Amino acid sequence: MPRFVSMDLYTRYKDEVWKLTNAKQRFEPGRTHRGLTDKEIASRLGLTVEEVTEIRCIAENEKIPLEVYLNGEDTKEKRFKRLPGKR
Repeated sequence: MPRFVSMDLYTRYKDEVWKLTNAKQRFEPGRTHRGLTDKEIASRLGLTVEEVTEIRCIAENEKIPLEVYLNGEDTKEKRFKRLPGKR
């Protein structure tokens, strides 16, 4: 069951969680960063996995522009376009 985090906790850790997460890798295609799992981030920051998950989810909504979601199909088409002659 999701757990709510306080605004103080969110404000304190959001940038660090965002810097370490896999979500950032997906948002910045081509970057070689291998983000950490929520469990790995929790261990590193001394938080629970549930706290990290909640902070990450809120940060994703705050930091990833709505257009990225709305244009998701176009982005996937461009990113994974097959080479001519390949099937």
